Formats: sequence, structure tokens, C-alpha cells
Amino acid sequence: MSRFVTRTLRGARHFLSSPNPLRDPVFGRIEIEFTRATYLVRFYYLVSAFIAYGMMRSIHAMTEQSSAWVFLWPVKWLHSVNPDLYFLLEVMPLIAMFAALAAMQFPNRILPRVVFAIFCLFSVAVTNSQGGIDHAYHMWLWIGLCFIFLPPIPSTGLISRADKMSYLSAIVGTQALLLLSYTLAGFWKTRGGLIPLFHGELGNFAPTGLASQLADRMLVTGTHPLLANFVINNYWISYFLFLGLIYTQLVAVLVILRPRLHVVWGYILILFHTGTWLLMEIDFPQHVLFLGLLFVLSPFRPTRWNLPEVVCDVPGFGFLGRLVWRSPAKHSPRPAAAAAE
Repeated sequence: MSRFVTRTLRGARHFLSSPNPLRDPVFGRIEIEFTRATYLVRFYYLVSAFIAYGMMRSIHAMTEQSSAWVFLWPVKWLHSVNPDLYFLLEVMPLIAMFAALAAMQFPNRILPRVVFAIFCLFSVAVTNSQGGIDHAYHMWLWIGLCFIFLPPIPSTGLISRADKMSYLSAIVGTQALLLLSYTLAGFWKTRGGLIPLFHGELGNFAPTGLASQLADRMLVTGTHPLLANFVINNYWISYFLFLGLIYTQLVAVLVILRPRLHVVWGYILILFHTGTWLLMEIDFPQHVLFLGLLFVLSPFRPTRWNLPEVVCDVPGFGFLGRLVWRSPAKHSPRPAAAAAE
């Protein structure tokens, strides 16, 4: 049974991986990737301290503006705390901030990472305990939960290749979870386009689908996004961009085993979140941070690559690149000197 599972996983990995192996030497690549990953983790916790610091102000404002709390399940126990409720609410992000700083300073210790994840969860739950759900911090929290599973690395002496691979595996798992969230978003956008299409209704795949959604949101919220009117008046431009976005999100999880695409998909998704502000005035600053950190600066990005290799790795369309850049090489005539031999 275990042999069958192993062969199945290897087959799936081979199917999903890039058809073009990276040109960097394997063992040298592991060393570079591990070094990058350790700096990535420390920088994550530094930024986490900054984010927790900002949450202190948000929670303080919430305690002053309203006393109507509907605590979510992670902090439901706060209902039984009456005298010191506001003190506990405001101290949670403070503990998360100091835990993040400790995790940055002592990256080989698991305790600060666990404490940060717990109090970050509490703080995020508190910010969503007044009747609305804002998922701005959700992905950042998931990263913290995933980083709990980073294996301890000795601070002195040689680090075994197995330890490095375990460390990198935790990073890959984190990246996969984040990209899976975008794939699910792409799935629901696809579903939201196909069902109306089959019923002859306006949906995501209609040329005016995005423009109609933007116009409706502007009427409901009373907002005036910077580029919304332009997109509504020129819906034929936004139509193709929206289709490209759905594709980018739908295949995002396939990018995880294609390191050449990490940087490309990171920038595309950052542009997507920039567009949500320019078109809908919905901002995702934390998403821009983790996309830049885990994908634009991915530990697995190759040091040597070229445009044809990147195009050949694009899910679903890579075969076109392989036809363009490989077929001529196969059928090109032999040089005269070689023919003379």
C-alpha cells in the first residue's frame, strides 16, 4: 500500500512539475533556497510585529466606539470576562507583537511562533467580533500557523540536508495553501460565470459582466473608485483582463511546483489586488506583503532562467511555447561542417 501511495505521489508530482528542469545544480540550489527561506521567515515575523502594532490601534478604536460584541469562537470565552474585558482585548495584539519580535530574534525557537499564532488568532477574531467579517488578516494568520511546523534548526554546527529539506517542505506547504485559496476563488468565479451563461443571464463570462458588477457596487456603496468609470465605459478592455484574472486564479495552485512562475504569478496577483482598490476601493495590503515575500522573493526562484522557459511552464498554454521554441531546433538543418563529417 505504501509503495502504491509513493508511486502515485511521484506520478502526480511529475505531472504537475515543469517539463523543463531547472539549470541550477540540485545540491547548490538547496543551499541557496534554504538560506533564502531562513531570511524570509525572519522578515515575516518582523512585518508581523508591524501588523500587530497596527491592530493595537484598531482594537482600541473598536473598544471606544462600541460595546456590542459578538465574539467569534476563538475568543468566545471573553463573554465570561467582565471587569477586565477591555484590558484583555487591547493586550492581545501587544502580546502578538512581542511574540513576533521574539520569533524574529530567535528563529530556532518554536515557542514564540506558537504564542504569536495563538494571539494573532485571538486578535483577528476580536477585529471580526462586531457583526462583520473582514478577511484582510486571514492569510497572514495562516502563514503564522504554517510556520509553527518549521523544524528546529541548530544555530551552530553543520545542518544536515534532511533538516534543510524539512524546512523547505514547510515553506512549500505554506505557499501551496496560499495559492489554493486563489484557486478556490477562481473556481467560484468560474462557477459564477458558467451557471448564468447556461441560463442566458448576465455573469462573469459576459462581456459586460465585470462592468455591471462595478456599476452595481458604486450605486450600493456610494464609492467612486479611480478607474471604475473608465472600465465601465470601455468594458471590452476589462472583459479580457477579467478572463485572464479568472485563469490566473484558477491555475494558481499548479504554479507551486513550477518555480520559474513564482515571481510572475506573485506580480500578477499583486496587480489583481491593486485593481480591487482602483476599481472597487477594496484594499488588501497584507496580501501584497505575503505575495511579495513568498512568491516575488520566493526561496525557490531560479537564479538562471529565460523567457522561453517561463512561457513553456505556463499551465495549459506551455505546449504552445514548446512548439515555438523547440520544434525549430529539432528540424533545423545541420551545419555544413557537421554534415561534412
